[in-house]
Amino acid sequence: MQEIIQELMPILPEMLLLTTTVFSLIAAVYAPSSKAKRRADNWIYAGLISAFIILCSVKVPEQGLFIETPSFVLDRYAVWLKKLVLPGALVCLAFGSDWLKYKKYSRFEFAPLVGFSVTGMMLTISGGTFLMQFLGLEMMYFPLLFLTAYKRLGERSTEAGTKYAVMVFLSSGLYLFGVSVIYACLGTMDFSKIAAAEKTEIMPALLWGLSFIAAGLLLKIGAAPFHSWAADVYEGAPSPVTALFMTVVRLSVIAAFVRIVLEPFGSLMFYWKPFLMGISVLSLGIGGFEALVQENIKRLAAYTVIGLNGFSLAVLILGKVDLLLLFLTADLISAAGFSAIILSLRIGDELSEKISVLKGQGRAKPARGALFSLIFLGMSGAPPFVGFWARFQLFKETTLAGHPLFAVLLMLGELLVMYVYFRLIRQMYTISAKEELSFAPAPMKAVILFSAFLSVFFFAALGPLGTIFQSAALGLG
Repeated sequence: MQEIIQELMPILPEMLLLTTTVFSLIAAVYAPSSKAKRRADNWIYAGLISAFIILCSVKVPEQGLFIETPSFVLDRYAVWLKKLVLPGALVCLAFGSDWLKYKKYSRFEFAPLVGFSVTGMMLTISGGTFLMQFLGLEMMYFPLLFLTAYKRLGERSTEAGTKYAVMVFLSSGLYLFGVSVIYACLGTMDFSKIAAAEKTEIMPALLWGLSFIAAGLLLKIGAAPFHSWAADVYEGAPSPVTALFMTVVRLSVIAAFVRIVLEPFGSLMFYWKPFLMGISVLSLGIGGFEALVQENIKRLAAYTVIGLNGFSLAVLILGKVDLLLLFLTADLISAAGFSAIILSLRIGDELSEKISVLKGQGRAKPARGALFSLIFLGMSGAPPFVGFWARFQLFKETTLAGHPLFAVLLMLGELLVMYVYFRLIRQMYTISAKEELSFAPAPMKAVILFSAFLSVFFFAALGPLGTIFQSAALGLG
């Protein structure tokens, strides 16, 4: 028995989470209707926490742990990202539980759908072949389709679900077509075998297939120019689902994209550099300028995330996995706080999505205004807050790598994002409040406090985190 557990240890967190998710459905179906939702939630909470504890206890060597073949790999890179995904999902689930109570929805399916989706995220992060990665992506996205359209009688939610379905199916089709081209060229979908294969003679076809794979994954995260419906989906989805998109969904897809770029195709940087430079600049420019004119805070979140995608993809040009992990960690902290702000904009019995509601809140409630401002400063990347350290390092490394013009364009994009959030903070303190916000529920208060605290004091953890990130980067690429 002990030997079996040892062999299954790399995939044990996923197995445990999947098992608890299935049991949550059974427990909810056979429970009285008044207790079904609570029982389902408790099972998913238990699964997420247990999976996190196992991840913290497993010892991963530098080369990683494998299941029979390299189709599933648990390396230090995957371990850290899963340690971000699980708490992020736990926070979003807490948001969802409160939102369902606030909206007086008694349906229990929300938590199990989150459980299935998070299991898919973890499989995606550890995918060592295109097949495993695809299975993880599909397991992640199918529950998200139902979550996006969760408000079945809401016109916006139905529209968002429809558009998201088109995005998901189109992106999956692009991804699969690209994978089929790669398989036709090399006869394998295993990343380690692809990395060792001779690619010179089949380079044109290989680049053709890679372009489709990249387009499919970039469409999933809404990077420009594949961002057309991203803001509509963010706006129409239930707010806790928007929080999922901002935090752990984006992180999982970027993690998969990084593995493709650096492991099987790390030798093709002559192709990746101009491609990623164009995507990064477009994402920052479109994200920043569109954020300037938004009146809905969920649409503002969408365009902010598009800009953050630009920074993350720019890091890939340098091949600095440790810097990318710093970006993703900082982004998760800010995005969680921003999501809590979205869900705390409550006026009486209504949950508002208007950015104008924030006007004057800094004057009306100085403590709450200060916390909101710290999160916005971290989101903007202003010094010395949480988002600044990774961006400063990116500008420095890009310049030293011989791309000064690209570094300048990144800085201009950063200034645009800063302007958006500085203007928001100014309005919180220079305009009188027209409406008073209700007290935020406990989950939102806790996340806002935690995010604001880390936004200020994140620099104190840079030393220990740098060591962890360098260790995580050793086995990748």
